[in-house]
Amino acid sequence: MPLDIQESPIRFRLHGRSGIVTDQRYAEVGMRLMNEMWQIVKTANISNQGINHWVYLPQGRMFTGVELAPGATAPDGLESLEFQLDRYVKHLHIGPYHALPQVWERLTAELAASSETMTLPSLEVYGHHCEEEAKQETTVLIGLGARHA
Repeated sequence: MPLDIQESPIRFRLHGRSGIVTDQRYAEVGMRLMNEMWQIVKTANISNQGINHWVYLPQGRMFTGVELAPGATAPDGLESLEFQLDRYVKHLHIGPYHALPQVWERLTAELAASSETMTLPSLEVYGHHCEEEAKQETTVLIGLGARHA
């Protein structure tokens, strides 16, 4: 799969929950954090974009969040995370969520074979949920280091 390297910066302003991932248990920790985040958002009836963002951070940290609607105020219990990716690989995965670890393996192998360096944060942006697994959409964004001269 050829790498789709983006050079136009993309910025995120998210509200959600963060935690530490141990023993590579990203799915388990991500689901717990996402459920906590949605409980707070729904209880407070906060207007949002409805799209889940799973952000992978340095030192084994993970953040799951959502973009709030313009003018919405984050309720107590949610953390904020703002960041920008200046260069990144963009990959659209269409298929079941459980196939994402293999997608990451393929993308990181491609990066290892290239002159690009993966950086954090990197993230997954989940499209609106679809009951048909084969049609689920997840955008994988992998941060990249500065372009080599």
